Amino acid sequence: MARPRTFDEEAILDRAILLFWRKGYEATAMSDLVEELGLGRSSIYAAFGDKHQLFVRALTRYLDRQDALLATTLDADCPALDQLRDLLGRLLTADAVCGPAGCFSVNSIAELLPHDEEVARLAQRSLSLAEEAFTRQLERAARDGELSAAITPHSGAQLLLTLVQGVQIIRKADPDPARAAACLDSAFALLTGKAAPLEPAGTAFDVTHTPSGVHVG
Repeated sequence: MARPRTFDEEAILDRAILLFWRKGYEATAMSDLVEELGLGRSSIYAAFGDKHQLFVRALTRYLDRQDALLATTLDADCPALDQLRDLLGRLLTADAVCGPAGCFSVNSIAELLPHDEEVARLAQRSLSLAEEAFTRQLERAARDGELSAAITPHSGAQLLLTLVQGVQIIRKADPDPARAAACLDSAFALLTGKAAPLEPAGTAFDVTHTPSGVHVG
């Protein structure tokens, strides 16, 4: 008869999320998981499977939280664009919990795609849900006269999704929140048709030419 588990699986998955988030998938060894999760190897294998299976469950939990935030935050009680701008700001702020580690899902996409089919399916589903949610919100903005006539709700949603993913990569090199906020402000100025000339956000990257090519510092 199997012994009952004496640990909280959800709490263990939360610890696994933070570990994989900090170190990445490949750099996380089973010994790291044993130390971080406080479980023996046999307990990890019995409860979650191998490292890849545990990673997939951790990423699924992380993405489910993002999906739930999208589903519960966007409604018809506030101006559509203000609400969407606030949501994106909150998503970026939430990911700052791991400092310069960036976004767990973006990191996973960059590290494991296109070769990991399970992670690819998770990422595609999450990105599709986000794009659909953004599109619905921008459709409401269009009905309310908030959205520029030069932009369709679908193209605006694609713009925002691509921008947020890109901002997460840039933040790994420059974690200054002012840069991310300025990017979002510029995008929403475009969406409303009130775009102004772009101003540099914070300190510009130092780009120099070296004998081996271009160095960005």
